[in-house]
Amino acid sequence: MKTQIVHVLHSKVFFKSAKITSDMNKHTVIYLDTNYLSNMAKAQLGSITDQVECKFWLSLLEELKDKVLSDAIACPEFPFQRDEAEFDKRIEYAVWQVICELSLGLEFLPWETILELEVEDVAFKFLGKNPPRRRSWQSAFKSNPQDSVESRMTCNAFGIKHRIEVFISPPKEAVDHDRQLKRRWEDTARSLLKQPTFGDWHKELLVQKSAFIDRLLGPSVFNMIAKQEASDNLLDKLVAVRNMSKLKERLTRLGEIGITVHNMTDFFNSGELLNAPFIDVFCSINTVIVQNYTNREPKGGDLRDAAILATVLPYCDVVTTDRFMKYILVNHPSFDNKYKCKIFSASKADRLAFKELVRELK
Repeated sequence: MKTQIVHVLHSKVFFKSAKITSDMNKHTVIYLDTNYLSNMAKAQLGSITDQVECKFWLSLLEELKDKVLSDAIACPEFPFQRDEAEFDKRIEYAVWQVICELSLGLEFLPWETILELEVEDVAFKFLGKNPPRRRSWQSAFKSNPQDSVESRMTCNAFGIKHRIEVFISPPKEAVDHDRQLKRRWEDTARSLLKQPTFGDWHKELLVQKSAFIDRLLGPSVFNMIAKQEASDNLLDKLVAVRNMSKLKERLTRLGEIGITVHNMTDFFNSGELLNAPFIDVFCSINTVIVQNYTNREPKGGDLRDAAILATVLPYCDVVTTDRFMKYILVNHPSFDNKYKCKIFSASKADRLAFKELVRELK
């Protein structure tokens, strides 16, 4: 097994962030998707042959780093960024460097954790109770985005005045395992995005949300786990154990809050749960695809992109994504307005507009 030092950074920096509450609206939180990260990494490696393109991505990276260090923006790291970097071993190391240089220790929680916290909060609201006392940032981030970078660098999680990221190259068996999981994820995406459409937006969206909740907490997830347990495939059996453990934790937590067999159906159908941010964004994206792109072959990345956007959109001021997802979010549910988030694709016009926006932030 091979150990590599990915990044060592020395700097004196300060950081403030944005959006989640009224006292966190001073600085801009930006989520950078794989396209932006990989192009900046390729530019650093010199693997972009078009010199104009290469120069653009290098200058954008420097602009972003300057704005992070001058306390104007934050670019939190998200687990999907690293997962997607692993798909291309030629640039994986360079992408990880870019992630480290821009995040400087600020990280999103895993998407499943964010979803679970949102479900917990709406369960309290459904019951007319006050949610647990927690700082707003704790619903999405591992550390307070308003804290200075220097304070994160001096804590144990970040290191003393520097950040060192180490990864161990996995054995072939682990790589094959990850590939199998990726294929299964893509197969799930295609099946979910080929469900029948009812024509009416609101009716279809309700169907999508109800189905999502059923797969998260209802009978469908029990049926899925039972099939996995009965499979002859060892990976299926291992996934079943993991899924059952997670399901028990979620139901136990809901039970502690007061969601029991007596009120669970009402909770599943409640406006509080149906409009939880992750469920709202994720299911709205799927509804648009099902309704408006019946002739388009669903892609495995659609479900992953929907999960990423459902996680980051409610907590960021600026989000970059691909052109297809941007078109959906802006032209259908108008989530850029609903969540007060500027959305950019990697088209030339959007890239230039994004860079101009970053340049103007102070």
